[in-house]
Amino acid sequence: MNKNVVVIEDDRDILDMIQFILADEGYNVSGYWHLEPIERIIEKKPSVILLDNRLGDGFGNTLCLSLKSNEETKHIPVIIVSASGGLEQIALKCNADAFLAKPFNLEDLIKIVKYYSDLQLSY
Repeated sequence: MNKNVVVIEDDRDILDMIQFILADEGYNVSGYWHLEPIERIIEKKPSVILLDNRLGDGFGNTLCLSLKSNEETKHIPVIIVSASGGLEQIALKCNADAFLAKPFNLEDLIKIVKYYSDLQLSY
């Protein structure tokens, strides 16, 4: 398949579960439990980024805005994942491509990653 997914999630159990599920689906998954510099994300050449909104060292929506403002990364689909209230509005304000509310169904996770990783291949 050769599609790379970057997951940034501060709950290590959720991170491990997402990595396991997506790897089982054939994705190459790079997981981080804290905010990462854009340069490190670019290195992974992600087809899609799953980004928790509330992280121990900041907010995913801020990183999402930076990614969507950067010429090298603005085309990469970003999915905001969170249990935060008003998640749809958060996703809109940071130009995320989609959002996934926690707790989420594993089938929904797989569908949304497949959709956006396939979409990104058309760029």
